[in-house]
Amino acid sequence: MAEFQALLRAKAEWKPHQIAKAGDIGAMAEAAKSLAETVKSTLSLASAAMEIVKLLAMLQSINPLLMALEALADEVLKQIQDLKEAGFWYLYVDPYFIKNVNPMPAFTYGFEQLRNPAGDRLWLTKDDFDNLVETTNTPSDADISAGYSIPFLATPRKLIPGGYNPYKGSAIDPLSQISPYPKFSSKQVITEMVKAFEDEGDVPRFKAVDKSPKSGSVVYDKEGNSYSGWDRMKDFGLQLYDIGKDQEDGSVIKDYEASRLPINTKVSPGKPNILGNSGAIAIVIGAPSFDIFAETFDKFSKMFTDIPEFAGATGKSLADSFNEIITPANTIIKLTQCDTNYGLFTVGDTIGGDIYGGILEITEINADSVIASSMSTLKETTITDDAGNTRTVNVVVNPNEDERWVDMEITGKPYRTVDGLNPFITGDIVYEMEQRGTAGIGGEANWVNVGQHTVTLPKKQRIYPKVGKIAMEKLAVLPDSIPPDFGGIQIKDIIPGWGEFFQILENFVKQLKGMIADSAIFIQDMIDMIKGIEAFLDELIKIILEFLEFFQITLPSTGVYALYIPNQPDGNDGLKSILKGATGVPDLAYSAGILFVATEGGGSKNPIDLLALVLGLL
Repeated sequence: MAEFQALLRAKAEWKPHQIAKAGDIGAMAEAAKSLAETVKSTLSLASAAMEIVKLLAMLQSINPLLMALEALADEVLKQIQDLKEAGFWYLYVDPYFIKNVNPMPAFTYGFEQLRNPAGDRLWLTKDDFDNLVETTNTPSDADISAGYSIPFLATPRKLIPGGYNPYKGSAIDPLSQISPYPKFSSKQVITEMVKAFEDEGDVPRFKAVDKSPKSGSVVYDKEGNSYSGWDRMKDFGLQLYDIGKDQEDGSVIKDYEASRLPINTKVSPGKPNILGNSGAIAIVIGAPSFDIFAETFDKFSKMFTDIPEFAGATGKSLADSFNEIITPANTIIKLTQCDTNYGLFTVGDTIGGDIYGGILEITEINADSVIASSMSTLKETTITDDAGNTRTVNVVVNPNEDERWVDMEITGKPYRTVDGLNPFITGDIVYEMEQRGTAGIGGEANWVNVGQHTVTLPKKQRIYPKVGKIAMEKLAVLPDSIPPDFGGIQIKDIIPGWGEFFQILENFVKQLKGMIADSAIFIQDMIDMIKGIEAFLDELIKIILEFLEFFQITLPSTGVYALYIPNQPDGNDGLKSILKGATGVPDLAYSAGILFVATEGGGSKNPIDLLALVLGLL
């Protein structure tokens, strides 16, 4: 057995996944729809046939058949329950929206290096006379080490993402290697799935219900064992109950289970704790660039609209969340001390914070907000009294009497820079920006201060940017990051329409079973039921159509990878081992993932095989 399991793990392989290829279940649903429509169209024939059967005086001879039908109905009900109630643990790994893992910036910091208008790095290289000459030719590391060439660094020195790093070599421009979106690779997603099985804090949690006993009360578990330490404000790891109501005569409770009430309710199922048979399905959504990842993940999320994390933290669609990350909403900023000597900001200008790095394009200026800045300072002056005595005093003066500095309120479109979406911080100085090349494969603009390359030139040759100071910015608070935890879910909450579809079938079979139980009225009940079956079939067809929409989603041929782990006897340890050893997933830069682990149960259908069938993995 051990050799077989080792062979199973060695052959575990991730496969590109397209849900539209899930043919068996999709074909079954199509067939069910066709069958329902056929039955609906032949109701008149069925009714006539039942009248003929009624005229045949053979009811006594079919009693054994009716008993067999009743037994069959019981078995069908059991099968439907297994299909409808199949349960799973699920783990959602998300570095971008729910943010339950921490992605890392895909760059290092370095000194800002000057660039020409095309974005090429500028270097200073010695000529034949030992003078440093500006060039865009990238020197070798040996020339830099020997002092023949040096990077032309901005003055004053400033650390920026993608700047010059003497420890990284000079051949490759670090700005071309970075992305404004932090990276979380497909390999990291799989690592997080494995780590989640080892999280000692991910345990079942129960929260106190309303009107639970006061803190300090004695409480009881399922078996009636008593516990101290009850606190209404804390979560506990087991279901707890009160002692129940006294008997009417005040005597000791005779039936604890009948009279007790739960005092807390489960809010988290905790991680799987399986020692025996278990199976799993892991899915990784990944892409080499963020925009492709966003498009793929948005399509994937439409398959699982009932999973809470895919509903969006604020009730918005996942597509809206993607758009907010790719295209942030406009923000309003109040500027003060904008210096008219260098020109006032206008619509279309791009401005950037000097220290904190926020960048935006001005789309609107509130004309009524453009007023002289209110400024005051103390000035030391000497005054003389009537007796000729002098003394020094400080007086308040307005340094902006000529209204050189003005306030203004601007609306702007924020840009994602190489280190993400940076806020504008009160007190920071903002300068007019210009583009010098692009950053990363996606071609995001690389912005620098206007005239930055002229700072060391004589004053008459310098180019000065427009300048102002941040007074206030309106920004939404970003959500805190939390570690990923397992949740509990049933298949009816994974596949749209699944629960309703099988519930209708269950009710239908129960109705038939009730009729079968009394053979004397069975035939007449069937005739009466035909009159109302058309409405039933209409509802069934409606549910099947909703169910079929799930199978009409076509994912890209690459970007979604699935790993099917059939039942294996080693529990959590076996699942971790297979996840670690499975091959086939490319090392993609931007990734998220979801893991389903089957709950243990004695049903007729293994839940993980059922989900694998639905997802087209079998």
